[in-house]
Amino acid sequence: MMTQQDKAPFYKPLAIAITSAILLSACGGGSSGSGGSSTTTFSVTDAPVDDVEAVKVTFTRIDLKAASGSENDVSITFDEPVTIENLLDLTGNASTPILSEASIPPGDYNQLRIFVDGGFPNSTVTPEGGNETDLYIPGQQNGNPNGNPQFLRLVSGFTIAAGSKSDFTIDFVLRKGLTKPANQDYYLLRPALRLVNNLEVGSISGSVSSTVVNHPECLLNEGNGAVYLYDEDLTTGDAMPEDYFDSELATGVRPIASAEVGQNESGEFTFTIGFVEAREAAYSVAYTCEPANDEPGTDDDIDFTEVQSTTVTAGEESTVSFTVEPEVAVEEQPAQEAESNPV
Repeated sequence: MMTQQDKAPFYKPLAIAITSAILLSACGGGSSGSGGSSTTTFSVTDAPVDDVEAVKVTFTRIDLKAASGSENDVSITFDEPVTIENLLDLTGNASTPILSEASIPPGDYNQLRIFVDGGFPNSTVTPEGGNETDLYIPGQQNGNPNGNPQFLRLVSGFTIAAGSKSDFTIDFVLRKGLTKPANQDYYLLRPALRLVNNLEVGSISGSVSSTVVNHPECLLNEGNGAVYLYDEDLTTGDAMPEDYFDSELATGVRPIASAEVGQNESGEFTFTIGFVEAREAAYSVAYTCEPANDEPGTDDDIDFTEVQSTTVTAGEESTVSFTVEPEVAVEEQPAQEAESNPV
């Protein structure tokens, strides 16, 4: 059986996005000054989500907000909308460009805005065993009453170097960003995104023991579980891994990415988390067989069987193996029964 990460990405042929409007003065402040244009590519990848077969998204425009001031902002409208037929095919180290080698002035940028053409047939979600339904950016489901186009905002500083080729990947963390409001017939895609420079990333791959995946406690849940990535070392100190929770009330250490565990042709249970920023400090990865119980809108109490730390080096793959089995849940004996059966 093939995992999602083993599949070849499937999407419509992508039109090359052309810069139709660049709002930039000839000599901006800071590092957004002279030095010649650079070519820049933005690609997309995703962290998977449960109970969904396909997530189709159509992109129409990208805006870059300059750190030196709005006079140096860049707005890029695509000649043709770019449609990704299924973001779920772009897991692990898979990605595909939505903007290819665009000429963008070098400089520091502190925000990225991605515009999405929401609703059927341009952006949709197909739930498992269900019918294709509308996917909107929050606000689009109400018909954009203010007349302004809706976008996903990524507040993450990045630099486009002068006279060079820049290559960035936008990670859609669907387990956190994709929600279905109660009693509604549409899905919402919220801004749960990561931006990484492809020259500065590595990956984390590994395996989960079959004795863990097939443990009676894990067999109570669907699928093979998932591995969550955390931005600090949780093997020291008292901090514990937490579930996804997209709320201002969220406390504790929350995941920045995740990967489903799949079974390869050799019968091994494996995973890959791609596009992880390289650094000297350690990350943590944690395995859970309860990802389906992790709802981004609520603070869920899901169990992790094992937590490990690992470092990531640019251009290299770190490996981790999970072998610790989950603890068996023990039900307390009712008081009356305990009294009638003394030891």
